[in-house]
Amino acid sequence: VHLLRHALPQARSRTHVSLRAAACLGSRYRGDDAVGPLVADRLRAAGATVLECDDEPTRLLDAWAGLDLVVIVDAVFSGAAAGTVHRVDPGDGPLPRDLGLASTHAFSVPDALELGRALGRAPRRVVVIGVEGAAFGMGDPVTAEVEAALDGVAESVLAELREGLREGECDA
Repeated sequence: VHLLRHALPQARSRTHVSLRAAACLGSRYRGDDAVGPLVADRLRAAGATVLECDDEPTRLLDAWAGLDLVVIVDAVFSGAAAGTVHRVDPGDGPLPRDLGLASTHAFSVPDALELGRALGRAPRRVVVIGVEGAAFGMGDPVTAEVEAALDGVAESVLAELREGLREGECDA
């Protein structure tokens, strides 16, 4: 009877497993807007989890629900030099609208984040890494400045995902 009643050992402590992923937005066919998919290729090769949203921010609502950290990678257009990397950690606040996330859709990443928060489907923490672009036309090539930034951006995302661990969490 003892084996049936106490067949499993007592649970020690409940350690939270941190769920982290990157969401890389953009179109491979619109010049510097390809930064997201190109960084996603590098992240997957390094073994990172990359959420699929096919350049549609509303798809993030289901993909990031329940995650602790999502690092969003996208092209931006704020007037800075092409290839400039911006890092934004909005905390509990909204993403800045003046960052110029290069969405080609009416529903933007900031909109998706705010809707996710309102619905209780946003990740606990979001960090945005934006790469300043200059050419966004259909068929435009990626500019040399953005191409030169890609490896560093991928490394930055991997570092954010690693450092996203907080006390009481363990690596999944």
